[in-house]
Order: sequence, then C-alpha cells, then structure tokens
Amino acid sequence: MRVRLSILLIITSLLLQFCGEDKSIDKNSEKVIPKEESLSDVIIDEELGISYRTPLQWNLMSSELSERYVARLDSEQFDGNFIVYQPKAFYFNSDISGLLRIGSITKNLTPVETELSVDSYISRFRKFNPIKDFERKTIQTDNLVITQLVIKKSNLISFKNIFMNNQNRIIQFDYSIQEKDYENQKKKIHSSLASIQTL
Repeated sequence: MRVRLSILLIITSLLLQFCGEDKSIDKNSEKVIPKEESLSDVIIDEELGISYRTPLQWNLMSSELSERYVARLDSEQFDGNFIVYQPKAFYFNSDISGLLRIGSITKNLTPVETELSVDSYISRFRKFNPIKDFERKTIQTDNLVITQLVIKKSNLISFKNIFMNNQNRIIQFDYSIQEKDYENQKKKIHSSLASIQTL
C-alpha cells in the first residue's frame, strides 16, 4: 500500500512539474499579430498564392525601377544550377531607404530527385553566402509558421522571411533596412508578416 502511495505521489509530482512548464517558450520563436492601423489595404497575389498587407509608407515600385533591382540580383550568390529566386513585387520606403522584395524560390529541373524545402534552401543559401552575423528565428502567426533569417552586414539588416504556400512553393518576403532603423521598423515588419494569408 505504501509503495503504491509513493508511486502515486511521484507521478502526481511529475505531472504538476510538466504542467507548470511553458513548453511554448522558445528564445528563437516569436508570436506576432497584425496591427491594422499600421498596415496597407489587403493585396492579393494569385500567382504566389497569397494575400498580404505591407507596412504603411512602403510603396509599390514602378516596373522600370523593379527591373533595375532584378538585374542587381545577379550579383547575389546562389546555387545557380539548382536554386532560382524569382522576385515579383518590390516595395520601397523612401523615408528610410528600405526595400521589400516579394517572390518565390524554385528549383531547376536538375537534379530532379532533390526536393526543395525551406531547410534545404537555407542550407544552400548559407553555403554560398558565408555570413558571420546570421540568426535564424521562427515567426508564428495565426496562419503560418515563418522561418526568419536575420542577416547583418555593415550597417544593413536583411530579414528573409520564408514559408510554404498551399501549392508547396517557397515564398520569401525580404526586407532590407539600415541598422539604425531596426527598432523602429521591427514591429511594423512583423505586423505585416502576421497579415499574410495563403489562398
């Protein structure tokens, strides 16, 4: 009887201990919600299979300027034989010289047996872009789990926000801002990310 009572007390103690722990706490994970007053109207992109809202003062760039930025992407290091980054929309904040690129990450036909996932894309990105100041985080919204890469280089910070849409395509929201604007823009960027919906 005493043995059974001791076992019961131990089990009860363990249950209370585990129930008292907050398993959702993760230093590299953050829950975000949209703040309506700081965002644009809803933008629907059927080609990318998403809808989203940008922070206020981030304006869609003209097609002419967008083409110039697309040309500059050729200087970025990717696995050209495998990964293709296809930016579709560019937004610019003239007050802080901030740039937002929205597009998809796809693979070439070879090697056909290789599946492209968020993790495999990040591994290849790091392989071809050896950056020291590199941090990986998880952004949780009501609709998505977004992998965020925070990359610091000189006085610039890039937020590469990566997730899968309903067609299993990798979508990337790539914000680039100056380091001095980080604290002011972080919440606005996260609010924008929280507005993303898959179609």
